[in-house]
Amino acid sequence: MVSNNSILKQFIEIESNSNLWNYEINGIHLWPLIRTNTLTYANNKTKGYCTAHAGTNKTNFLKPRFLINSLKTQLFFIANKADYDSLFITTKRYLSESGRYNDYFFGPYFSLFSKPLIFESSFQGQTRQPWEKEEKYLFDFVVLSSAVKAMIKLQLKQSKYKKEIAEFTSLVCQSFSIPDYYLKLYKLLNRRFHSTKYIKSYTNKISDRLDGKIAFIHCASNHPTHGEIIKSLKENGITTVELQHGYVGTEHPAYNNPAGDAQLIAKEYLPDYFLTFGKYWNEQIQTPSKVVTVGNPSFNSSRDYYEKNCTVDPNSILIISQGTATPRMVKIATYLSEVFPERTIIFKLHPGEVPFRERYEQLDQFENIVIKTYDYIHELIASTKIIVGYYSTTLFEAMAYSNKRIFVLQNDLIPDSIGYKFSACDELRDAILNPKLGYSTADSSYFWEPDWESRIAEFLGGLSQK
Repeated sequence: MVSNNSILKQFIEIESNSNLWNYEINGIHLWPLIRTNTLTYANNKTKGYCTAHAGTNKTNFLKPRFLINSLKTQLFFIANKADYDSLFITTKRYLSESGRYNDYFFGPYFSLFSKPLIFESSFQGQTRQPWEKEEKYLFDFVVLSSAVKAMIKLQLKQSKYKKEIAEFTSLVCQSFSIPDYYLKLYKLLNRRFHSTKYIKSYTNKISDRLDGKIAFIHCASNHPTHGEIIKSLKENGITTVELQHGYVGTEHPAYNNPAGDAQLIAKEYLPDYFLTFGKYWNEQIQTPSKVVTVGNPSFNSSRDYYEKNCTVDPNSILIISQGTATPRMVKIATYLSEVFPERTIIFKLHPGEVPFRERYEQLDQFENIVIKTYDYIHELIASTKIIVGYYSTTLFEAMAYSNKRIFVLQNDLIPDSIGYKFSACDELRDAILNPKLGYSTADSSYFWEPDWESRIAEFLGGLSQK
């Protein structure tokens, strides 16, 4: 079996041999606009993975709250003349506390600045939670408005670059042996290419409002639209920063880039800094961004709180699903339900796979299986003794809790020290029955830097001296 690591290395060799980074039209490099989509599709096809995340439900764009927030954002670009000391482009991550919502992931970073400008992406088009900060706007408006303007222009005037875009798409599909992906990839590239000048216009208007000259961008390395935004921010003298928000490693194409001249081009579209949870993650990636360890304050505080306030249920088993491997995790859940009828099997979905109801609906037939969708994962970890997963970040988080037994479906993306690895369901059953197995031997501080306050202060202090 080809290892995950060697597959991505093969892909990077292909993109280098095909000189994909060198193709450009009017100063716009084409490959960054579709690189993540292409490598993810090829990777999933090679390994038999499912699509990890459901697409946006476009009907949500017509809901009153989305429309109101879009109007508010449009007014920002028309009439707002205020100055800000920082920019955040985030994705909706809310927790409710006493009826009020807060962004648990970015909140600690917001507090570092006196007047942050926040553009928030919806989650699958949903903007249900109220915005409590006055200076928060809808990032979806920037993307959708740019796409609409591009489509209108294409309807009125045929693109003179149609042939070049088609030829490049064909080269990409041929290079990665994915001819079935051509039509979808062509549509993506065509729309994104023609949206670029509008994205750049919006970015320049935002840059004019930034006195602080620093921008934190969620999924900066992974999102094709963000590449053009980063490039424009850099051209305006703004330092760009990405916060690690989940698993990154040798398999992740967004955080592994080629060397040489291609890397120099990639650097234009990638953030200046990538801030990680711990030293371990720094060693797993190859990126032209400067990698700095700062920690994860939201995880540290959540872990401490729930370990103190949750009671562990010794008769439950928590299964961590993920979109790429839902069928495998469903198979494990049904097996454990049958061999351990006295236990409660908690099946925790990744938020991105929740809409794929057909993948896991059979679990409804089992009385001792409980499906969890958007429940808070740190509370579930704290209240469970046994955790089963594949290569989710949650397994690394579980290792940082006290006395958890962690069982990992065999793969080379998770260190052996995290827990016990199994290849078959009956092997997992026997391992669970052995009370000595599953305990992590890893040093959690290697994965989770404990002193975020000092680390982030040192990082920001270093920037201020430049």
